Amino acid sequence: RVEKLEKELENESIALMISQIQPHFLYNTLDTIYYLCGTDAGKAQKAVEEFSEYLRVNLSTLSSRKLVSFESEWKHVETYLKLEKMSSEDELQYVFDIQVSHFMIPVLSVQPLVENAVKHGLGKKRGGGTVLISTREFSDRYEIVVKDDGVGFDVNRKTQDKRVHIGIRNVKERISSLCGGTLEITSIPGEGTTA
Repeated sequence: RVEKLEKELENESIALMISQIQPHFLYNTLDTIYYLCGTDAGKAQKAVEEFSEYLRVNLSTLSSRKLVSFESEWKHVETYLKLEKMSSEDELQYVFDIQVSHFMIPVLSVQPLVENAVKHGLGKKRGGGTVLISTREFSDRYEIVVKDDGVGFDVNRKTQDKRVHIGIRNVKERISSLCGGTLEITSIPGEGTTA
């Protein structure tokens, strides 16, 4: 019975995480596709293809409780960033500095961090900014860094948006329980955030 309850709780956590796909991202992407249908059919078609892939990966994780390759997660992050860039024109820049990619991580553990960087860091900064995703291998661990040059925040101050904390807590718990990893977040108001 305990094992069954633990599985149900884990499934609820995953479902909660998936339910946090930000509505503004969905609406912005659909608005962008709508606009492109009238101005550039080729780009609209590409946007629909990217959006379909993004949703397919998110929805397929509802039943997945296993680790995925970092390369798979990286591809998903790139799809997300391409869609965001279509909506934000030139305000969003992104850089990949991937030194190592042959390791496994919990599904959707990087994408929510990138989404937070885009929405809460760069989305609130006039003129946008850049998000950097990098990986490194050490003798005892792999390290993934998501860094933005957005507005930053006081890590000790409570936020009004409880969903952000739930999403980050969910990622933190899954990284810890599925692969023994940790998630650390530092931020400087006016300079940016690093996860």
